[in-house]
Amino acid sequence: MKAEIYLSDKGLCKDSESEKIEFNEIVSMAMNGKLIKYILHFNALVIYSKSFNALPSPFLSMCICRLICKGHAEWQNEKGQIRKIGIALIWKLLVCFIKEHLTYKAAIRQIADEVAKLLEKEKEEPVLDLKKRPLFLRLDLTFGIMAGGSVGHIAGVVNNLEKYSGAPILVSSEPVPTVKEEIEFVLLDEEVPYRNVSRISAFMFNLVNYPVMENLVKDHDISFIYQRSGLDIYSGVKLAVSCNLPYVLEYNGSEVWCETHWGSNNLRFIELAEKIETLTFQHADLITCVSEPLRQELLSRGVDGKKIIVTPNGVDPERYYPDIDKQTVRRKYHIGSEKVVIGFIGTFGAWHGTEILTEAYAELRKKYHNIHLLLIGDGIKMGEVKRIIQMNQLEDSVTLTGIVPQKEGPLYLGACDILVSPTLKNSDGTPFFGSPTKIFEYMAMGKGIVASNIDQMAEVLKDGETALLVEPNSVQAVKEAIEKLIENSELRVLLGKNARKEACSKYTWEMHTGKIVTALRGRIEREV
Repeated sequence: MKAEIYLSDKGLCKDSESEKIEFNEIVSMAMNGKLIKYILHFNALVIYSKSFNALPSPFLSMCICRLICKGHAEWQNEKGQIRKIGIALIWKLLVCFIKEHLTYKAAIRQIADEVAKLLEKEKEEPVLDLKKRPLFLRLDLTFGIMAGGSVGHIAGVVNNLEKYSGAPILVSSEPVPTVKEEIEFVLLDEEVPYRNVSRISAFMFNLVNYPVMENLVKDHDISFIYQRSGLDIYSGVKLAVSCNLPYVLEYNGSEVWCETHWGSNNLRFIELAEKIETLTFQHADLITCVSEPLRQELLSRGVDGKKIIVTPNGVDPERYYPDIDKQTVRRKYHIGSEKVVIGFIGTFGAWHGTEILTEAYAELRKKYHNIHLLLIGDGIKMGEVKRIIQMNQLEDSVTLTGIVPQKEGPLYLGACDILVSPTLKNSDGTPFFGSPTKIFEYMAMGKGIVASNIDQMAEVLKDGETALLVEPNSVQAVKEAIEKLIENSELRVLLGKNARKEACSKYTWEMHTGKIVTALRGRIEREV
């Protein structure tokens, strides 16, 4: 049997008869001991990645590939270049592995020293010229993200910046779906050292990408720097300080908090990560955040309230609209046109509540047989969702699409009659600080919405007017609200119509971006 392990582009796997295994799935099996059943299991193996520089933990990754394959194994990038996974490659990677583990502490000290100097440095008052071009920085080390709220947010801002300034330049570690083709894009694909040591490569990426961005500033007239916050990222603020450019920080929450409460909770160098967050706050001319709880958090951390604005997420109403053909996706998954389809889209995160929705649906199926559950996306909670489906024998009335490309999201939402966002409370009792992009997409689609009555969702949605709001973390509350919409199609239409009107009048990405640029103009006194 031939196995194809891919990192991002499923289209690279051309042999439909091959067993295709997600790279992250292989890593997970290795960590929990389940990989043992795959030892020398495959006769041939091809691992595809976008580039040879993108693979995390390359030495251990190649060892795993070699361990599960008893025959020919190779590594191929999207350009078709091939490296044989044999003794020569593994030996070369081993040498690098040993070297990086022996020297990473010195590399961390270098980062810490640079951050400390930047914290002590005074930033001069910049000048803003909006006829020049903004530089949008997305600098987290990611690969293969095809969809999700972050994609929608980035594209939403980048696609609308030119309406308020010069043509933007997008700088990212990978392409961002749904960003307009005419947007100038700079890909950061340089080799990043210390990929063999957990968490170090993210720090080192600052040193790798800084010269690229510095050259962009030298070669273009830049009006301001807009940076999306991320774990261990500081090269954007360093660029702003060094080049005396206005600096906008898009703050979506503490990545340290998110990793601790929603991630693997195995962060290293937390103190340095927190100093980097503080550094970005300190030198930002404007901090845009998506919710009031985030503003309160920033204030509690000593950030000047005059530099903070709250701008909820938004939607492009020309991409998300009610009249999208609902039968295309239904036919693809053999969902009858007579079915009332209950939908959810997201990354199945710890806070999304997909397991709550699935349990509520299991209860509804005991009474209703003309309903279908369409779960769009994938993520860490998928295993629990599948368990609930199997336990209740719901396989014939639930469709799990997996992650779909961002551009196809509206088509999938169009197949639904009811859209649900059962967001959970934060486990530590703090306010939910998110601004779920799906809420605004649901609103623009003009569908009946069920959502948790929590923080920003309770502010944006009006119970009984634009949605039905329910007690978070409650299976019974979600069930009862969905049941009301199943029974009352006229209510679905009314809620959807009101929600669409609200989204178009208050929550478009164009409005969102305009508020940010206007606020920046107000903050920079010496505007040209």
